[in-house]
Amino acid sequence: MVLNRQSLKEESGSYTPRLVAVFYAVFDPTVGPRVVHQIPEGSVATALSTIPSRSETPANEPRASLSPAPAASRGVDPTDDAAPRANPVLFDFASIIDFVIPKPELCGHLITKATRTSKILGFPVRIVDEEKYHGSQAVYNRNAFIFNLCFVFERDAELSVFEPVVRKTGRTLREMEEQSSLLSSPPPTFSMANLLEQLYLDLNAYCETSIPLVDTDLVLGLFPFYANPPDVKIWDVPLAVANIEQLKSYSWDVTLFKICSFIDGVNHVKRIAELAEVDLYLARQCIQHLVYYNAVIIVDIFQFSNSYAVLPDIADVAQYGEEDEEGVTDLRTECENYVFNGSRDATPVPFATLLTYYSRLRSGLAISDWMDDLSLDTQPIDVRRMIQFGVIKGFLRRVHAFPVWLDHPTLRPRSAISETAGTAASAAANGRRRHRGSNTSAKRRLETSLDGAQPPRDAPARPQHSTLAQPAFEPAALPEDDDPTGPLVTYPHSLTLMFDGSHHTDEICLKYSCSWRTLEMVLRDLGSKGGRGDQLESEDDEERFADGKRRGSLGLEKEGVYGERVVMMFV
Repeated sequence: MVLNRQSLKEESGSYTPRLVAVFYAVFDPTVGPRVVHQIPEGSVATALSTIPSRSETPANEPRASLSPAPAASRGVDPTDDAAPRANPVLFDFASIIDFVIPKPELCGHLITKATRTSKILGFPVRIVDEEKYHGSQAVYNRNAFIFNLCFVFERDAELSVFEPVVRKTGRTLREMEEQSSLLSSPPPTFSMANLLEQLYLDLNAYCETSIPLVDTDLVLGLFPFYANPPDVKIWDVPLAVANIEQLKSYSWDVTLFKICSFIDGVNHVKRIAELAEVDLYLARQCIQHLVYYNAVIIVDIFQFSNSYAVLPDIADVAQYGEEDEEGVTDLRTECENYVFNGSRDATPVPFATLLTYYSRLRSGLAISDWMDDLSLDTQPIDVRRMIQFGVIKGFLRRVHAFPVWLDHPTLRPRSAISETAGTAASAAANGRRRHRGSNTSAKRRLETSLDGAQPPRDAPARPQHSTLAQPAFEPAALPEDDDPTGPLVTYPHSLTLMFDGSHHTDEICLKYSCSWRTLEMVLRDLGSKGGRGDQLESEDDEERFADGKRRGSLGLEKEGVYGERVVMMFV
């Protein structure tokens, strides 16, 4: 998502949510659970400090005396009933007692409780000691001492970064209580109120604190928490956002060291594994590590058959002004320089023109058609970098194409499947006999074969230097217009099962190591009326079979239209 500069500055520390309040609660043997100390005072409503009511204000008392002096300086009307209090009450302690002082089974675990406006994170501790907490001389004569130091945040805060801090605080106080009774019988040099205040101020201001206790120091620090990166697919393209070649070290993992040389923003994961001659699974794991540390980002495979849609965030790009005070180039100049192809005697295309070109993108429109409409090949523009810039900045979205074969077994009625099941075996036998007797005419046909036996997805890659190393997977040439036989397409049954609307074209092409041109021939064959798609479910997944309608030229059909039985969904 594209953000303005002010939002970027505000988000720089978004991983550390603001600490709203801190309170310390214990289980009193006489009155039960109670809040002993809290910072700021009055944040948690208890039996002794309840929520103030305006109705309790005497009618004859001037309200101006209730308003603090700073309110007037801030422009707040002292006579306004809605004037904010300095320390508003966040919640009532009675509504969260069972979570602050829980059952023994929950003690020693992190507990998060959300109220209407706040979120409480605590680590309840229960120390059982019959000799220490029993008898008339003991302060807590219930055989156990239960306490909890809770941290309060806003309701929508992400607390992953605070969980280790809360856990360490609870465990440290437990150890100090067991060793020196720091909490049940505090020495004169210790004050829980001072401890809470220093926690509240230091963590909000410095994201770290060091509080001296009796025999040790409570050292806490907040560190950025990065969520686990999404799984890297074999059709994903890693794009380096740091100079990985300069960061490379011989102490790195061998696989990671080898694949870094092939991360150029063009090669997909499977091709990188093949070029580096490493295991595909290990290559995916290494790239996932690079994504985790923000060394690379994931983009889509760039093809001229791709389709992209413009997002509303493009308006934020248009609103960027000139260079800021720090001299950083704005997005408009950055876009002009990034998409410039470096042609001699040419200047970068103005951003206003580039913005017009971006606005012409729409779902279902191929990049090749978009280029032809705007005559971009005559301008000093690198189309791949232009599309890549929009994807990186977040105002372009790849529109994936999901082919749907209407005769797919999961989409057809059961009655139609049962009717074709009886005749499928004989039709397949006739088809095999017919193809065995057509050796003479086979030389005049274009055959595209896809191997039906698929290796495991994460199997080690074959040591080769091109993903197009199989000549049979790519058509060598198109048939001549006067060829009466046309192409003959062969493909496995397992390929047709991918056309159920849940697999996009990138995934299908990479899984079967075929090109988009080959996949289009298969889709046209299945979508034509002469195809035998209704007999596919009787074939074995590993068996190849010939299928298709012979045409004089693929150009007779409009590109993107695959017949009546195949529909392309753009999502």
